Amino acid sequence: MSTKKGRTLADMIGGLDEDLDTSPQASATPVNSVPAPTPAAKIVPVSVLVSPDDRKRLRQLSLDTGLSIQKLGHEAFNKMLEARGLPPLEAVSANVPSGRSRR
Repeated sequence: MSTKKGRTLADMIGGLDEDLDTSPQASATPVNSVPAPTPAAKIVPVSVLVSPDDRKRLRQLSLDTGLSIQKLGHEAFNKMLEARGLPPLEAVSANVPSGRSRR
């Protein structure tokens, strides 16, 4: 049994409901609520292994075209999907923008 003294988690969060405005003018949605992310907002990584020389070539292509490797990958996957009669990937942004824009 713990000999720790202090407030429990239940004590600390117990008063949260008291902070909400329950007047008729208050909205039905709590002020601090965050909308749930939509399924389209979820982004997952896809890794592709290449040799060090091929990585250098892809990096050079990225520099030459002004496109990030993320955008080059989307372009390549979309061409492959199109050739097979499949719909393109959804457009997503990299977690960390490259700062480059298309020329």
